[in-house]
Amino acid sequence: MKKPLRKSGCHVLKMDLANRVREIRIAMYGNHGGSMLAEALGIPFRTWHNYESGCTIPAHTILQLIEVTGAHPHWLLTGEGERFQDRRTALTN
Repeated sequence: MKKPLRKSGCHVLKMDLANRVREIRIAMYGNHGGSMLAEALGIPFRTWHNYESGCTIPAHTILQLIEVTGAHPHWLLTGEGERFQDRRTALTN
């Protein structure tokens, strides 16, 4: 059985996810598109900013992000494979 992640391990996972959701935001909405993505997700911009800074992202928000952007769940989780589920138009690939 695996040992539970220590806080530092959890922090690394959170920051990795934060970096990947930031990449999705930049690809879909550009460098200054955080407020547009937050609006599309129905959350305050400050909340989105906190998620990109490493705060825990609720599951329902991750699911909304996947639905709104077409982000590939496996890529969000691991950073491996295709960033998007389909070939949606993004500003940067």
